[in-house]
Amino acid sequence: MHFSEVIHLRSYKNIKSIFMAVLSFLLLFGFATCTGNEAKESSLYDKKWFLVKIYDGASTEEVLEKKAYISFNKEKKNAGGNGSCNMFGGTLAVDGDKMSITQIISTKMYCEGVQQTENSFLIQLEKVNRYEIKNDKLFLYRDKELLLEFEAERVTQK
Repeated sequence: MHFSEVIHLRSYKNIKSIFMAVLSFLLLFGFATCTGNEAKESSLYDKKWFLVKIYDGASTEEVLEKKAYISFNKEKKNAGGNGSCNMFGGTLAVDGDKMSITQIISTKMYCEGVQQTENSFLIQLEKVNRYEIKNDKLFLYRDKELLLEFEAERVTQK
């Protein structure tokens, strides 16, 4: 073998090693990204989320009674829950961190003491176009504006 053939062979092996390293990195990064999205979506769907705060421009309403909640069904592509008094439901679309809840319907009983909370909750819910989950808290946004904050139901282990 000539000297030039040896150099050519070593260059080929180096290029092949670099290619394999880059390919491995891309595959691992791709799987890690998919797993992270699935974990985020899973944590959205497998909980009952209780409303704790309603944000409306400059004001914030703390929701002290844990009656209002929402849960999400991936298979049926819907969301529903209780507004504090009335049951509600709507069509759910989720794509990454994008979310919309449309065609919201609810029962129409009047409930003293919680009606304003329920009205504000449902009005803000219709505006949602994005969500974020941090430390068992769900935040619903309209672009960058925070609208609603929820805490995950505490499930006790038996």
